[in-house]
Amino acid sequence: MDFSAAIAAQLAGDVVRVDALVEFQFASETIRLWNGFGQLTTSDAKTWEGLSGLGSISGIDQSINGSAPTQTFTVSGVDSRFAARAKGAQAEYYRQPVLTYLQFFDEDWQTLDAPFAVAFRQMDTIKARREMTDDGPVFTVSVAAETPFITRRRPPNGYFTDRHQKLIDPTDLGLAYTAGIDGKSILFPDW
Repeated sequence: MDFSAAIAAQLAGDVVRVDALVEFQFASETIRLWNGFGQLTTSDAKTWEGLSGLGSISGIDQSINGSAPTQTFTVSGVDSRFAARAKGAQAEYYRQPVLTYLQFFDEDWQTLDAPFAVAFRQMDTIKARREMTDDGPVFTVSVAAETPFITRRRPPNGYFTDRHQKLIDPTDLGLAYTAGIDGKSILFPDW
């Protein structure tokens, strides 16, 4: 990864100021969050809402030996707009992208360059919980996201069954007899 001179100098120092930014691309809107305080506007003109330290991200795992690790994002203290996504239709979030970025900061916590994308996931499940406090309801939302490689072990052309083939083409009889040939000896060609 090539870093700019400003970020390279920051990495060479004793203290590195960096934070994770998470972009949830729901079907109807995009919600951008970071774990700091207040709003953050990055050099690519995107605005990120602060969670005031109430967010967490499970480890960003690398796929090893064909595995497709799940990443979990947990945010607490979010507004009802974000929590409503958990109660909404599955089409609102299922297989929608989640991007995780790293943003570097200088000594005064001002952004250095544009954020670096470090992970791409697709949302799988969302769970929301509401707790009542003296200040009103507090929503906690957990989003489980998977890599796009979660389906790589599935058959590329579907299942080789008569039922599946009929869904593709109702007139095709190519797989009509495959269930009955298990254990049979077929002589070919028949002279």
